[in-house]
Amino acid sequence: MVVFDTSLLIDASRKKKYVFDLIDSYLGKERIATTIITQYELLRGASKQNLTFVLELLNRFVVLDFGEDAVDEAVKAYKSLSEKGKMITELDFLIAGIAAANNETLLTKDKDFLNLESNKIIVLPQH
Repeated sequence: MVVFDTSLLIDASRKKKYVFDLIDSYLGKERIATTIITQYELLRGASKQNLTFVLELLNRFVVLDFGEDAVDEAVKAYKSLSEKGKMITELDFLIAGIAAANNETLLTKDKDFLNLESNKIIVLPQH
């Protein structure tokens, strides 16, 4: 299973073809997931006209929750980056913590995730 970050699902909500091609490429091989944090971000930003589309999009994904293991992973990442002076957003720490707690690969367009120095984070090129 791979975890799609908010940056990709925002592009999907804007109906960008490359994201649907990416989703389809993974669906043929494995289940796809996102996080409860990404679900929140997408629903918070969805317009009334786009809400049904966003809900249908989210229904294609397993939504991973934020539990104690994710808290531990997020705190560990926060402390590590804090020591290095390389911070990411609070929600990105939570998303990374959820992916790490589930031992899953995170797909994103957000280059800030490179600060985490994990072989389980794939930063895709901007489209």
